[in-house]
Amino acid sequence: MTKKTIAAQKYNVDNSRISADALYVIEKLQEQGHDAYIVGGGIRDLLLGKQPKDFDIVTSATPEMVRKVFRRNSIIIGRRFKIVHVFFDNMNPNKIVNNRPIVERHIIEVSTYRSNKVHKHTLSEHGRIMIDNNYGTQKEDVIRRDFTINALYYDPVAEKIIDYQNGLKDVENKCIKVIGKARTRYIEDPVRMLRAIRLSIKLGLTIDKDSLKPIEELKHLLLNESRGRMYEEMLKILLSGYSVECIHALIKLNLPHNTFSLLDKVFFKPTPDQLALNILAKTDLRLKENPDVSLVFILSGILWSNIYNDYQELLTQGDSARQSFYDSIAMQKDFAYYCGIAKNMFNNISDVWLLQLDFEFPNVKKVDKILSSPRFRQAWHLYTSRHEVGQVDPKLYQWWNSYMEADNAAKIKLQEELNDLMQITKPATKKKRRRYNTVAQ
Repeated sequence: MTKKTIAAQKYNVDNSRISADALYVIEKLQEQGHDAYIVGGGIRDLLLGKQPKDFDIVTSATPEMVRKVFRRNSIIIGRRFKIVHVFFDNMNPNKIVNNRPIVERHIIEVSTYRSNKVHKHTLSEHGRIMIDNNYGTQKEDVIRRDFTINALYYDPVAEKIIDYQNGLKDVENKCIKVIGKARTRYIEDPVRMLRAIRLSIKLGLTIDKDSLKPIEELKHLLLNESRGRMYEEMLKILLSGYSVECIHALIKLNLPHNTFSLLDKVFFKPTPDQLALNILAKTDLRLKENPDVSLVFILSGILWSNIYNDYQELLTQGDSARQSFYDSIAMQKDFAYYCGIAKNMFNNISDVWLLQLDFEFPNVKKVDKILSSPRFRQAWHLYTSRHEVGQVDPKLYQWWNSYMEADNAAKIKLQEELNDLMQITKPATKKKRRRYNTVAQ
């Protein structure tokens, strides 16, 4: 393994495209005599001509040393491997509330060089590294990186790139290659298999044949990962900007059942849910223009068909529409928790679902209140997606569309026309004994 130091100018790496906060952290660490580099996706994406989403920093300083440099603006997190979050409160001039720009918190993640010495007592029964707080040198750290294209170190002060694994060549060839023996590295951390697939699609790269071959043999190891970690990996797929392509790639891979319980129920079946695919396609398009997307909307849309099918079935049993809807939501609660969706997130998703009922059974007295709901935007996008697949009455959808754009005089006229226009039968208001716990509201 030979260390190569290359001038960043040769690859047109421009510091103006790097976060000012990341540059500040590197400068401060170097002032204190520590190594500090941008590593991983930050430099990789710059080399590929893409704007990085964030900039991770690696340093020779231990987490405690980093904490000493940044004091109150930092915190040590992590158990498997300790890292430091250095945070900045920055005004965003593009987001104005009460005529003032809002303050957003930006976090720079700083990790310490890892040692390549792994003790047996830190491994799980399946060979995965569970505890990894062994600090080392840069030369050791590079061996612990997953792919050659993620093992490049950039010093923006000296404007030098350090390459031990021919990562620059693989960037030029648009190739993902595992560092070391792929089979061993996947056993150490099975999620690397999913990361290789996601990055290859997102960045338009080809997975090296020696890195691709062991995935079929070892994909069952993903079942040993915690639900929380797999939930986080699922979110990375959904928010990648290429989620539809990733989903199709995972379908083709034929992952073991329950690798992703939520995706199993929606996509990994003979006929994938078209509404859910449409919502992911919309999200992918939006992410290419704007990083501001709603996870509440995405998850409410992915799970909607489960709710809707249960709702339709419960209606046939004689309950009121509202009671059937409450029960259908309650039936999904345990499954959502099992998939890793937190209680607070599920309650927000439920609010989006409950507004679907308000859209379908509009009450003139409550229409304006619905429009001011904090979840209206996400709920309307879901209702629009349902309209696009023919799941809602087009006349009713047009009424809502007209009402949102109407002035006060037009709203009064539309309110008068509502009942005659649709001849909607109100859901029963008589309370019935509920078979399920009602969703929190």
